[in-house]
Amino acid sequence: MNILPKKRWHVRTKDNIARVRRDEAQAAEEEKKLKMRIQLAEQETKLALLRNKSRQRYDDSADRPKETKSEELTHVNFFQDLEDGNVAHTGVNKEHEQEKKEEKEAYEKKVGYLTYLGQDTDEATGNVQWYNKKPKRLDLCKTDKEIETKVKTFNDPLIVMKKYVETDQKNSEKSKASIKTNDESPIKKHKKKHKKKEKKKEKVNDKNEKKLILEKLREKRLKREREERFRASQLLARMNGVIPVEVSKPQPKPTIVQKYNSQFNPYLAKQNYPTTNFN
Repeated sequence: MNILPKKRWHVRTKDNIARVRRDEAQAAEEEKKLKMRIQLAEQETKLALLRNKSRQRYDDSADRPKETKSEELTHVNFFQDLEDGNVAHTGVNKEHEQEKKEEKEAYEKKVGYLTYLGQDTDEATGNVQWYNKKPKRLDLCKTDKEIETKVKTFNDPLIVMKKYVETDQKNSEKSKASIKTNDESPIKKHKKKHKKKEKKKEKVNDKNEKKLILEKLREKRLKREREERFRASQLLARMNGVIPVEVSKPQPKPTIVQKYNSQFNPYLAKQNYPTTNFN
């Protein structure tokens, strides 16, 4: 049985053994109380019977008229309902089941097994964390007023920031007011006209630049088409057995004649450029 002694559901753990013993002691105590109640009830009934008999014997019963007994006296039977069949033998003791259920729920809440939706550990266990409690130093004080408020407000950085923000807002309002007054001056109107003229010039320049770009692109396209036609004509001539005429392309002359092969920044050296003689 000592295979898994560390598991909570194991039978031989200390908690489970103590729990079983506690339940057994509770059941024995309840049974004892029930027996005492039964015994007390029997004693009371016996006393009542004896008192009735003694009254009938020793009281002056000859002078009194005899009373008709409606019911015959019988012994007390606590299980009359069970014998008559009014209560089923297989019934469940509701009070015992309710107590058992409440005890189980209390144990599970204490351990942490049973938690309801939206319930935290503090509500389940009934404990209050230290950050939810009032500090003891405030309980010792006579009043709940805050201490050293002037020093705290003086050293508070937010108050200093608010002062600077207010001054910045005032300066911005003054600058806006000055700008509004300057807008009505003739210098401002002249500047606006000058800006409009500059915008018109920029538009004209943009149009001219676009035209130049289109012309360059058109020249490149025409040149490419001429080269493709020449290549096609040469290919057809070779297929027909005619020797195509090869056109020698003029080699571009370098503007810079480098004096040394390994030379850094040859375009900066004067000796690489052709010299011109002036008579």
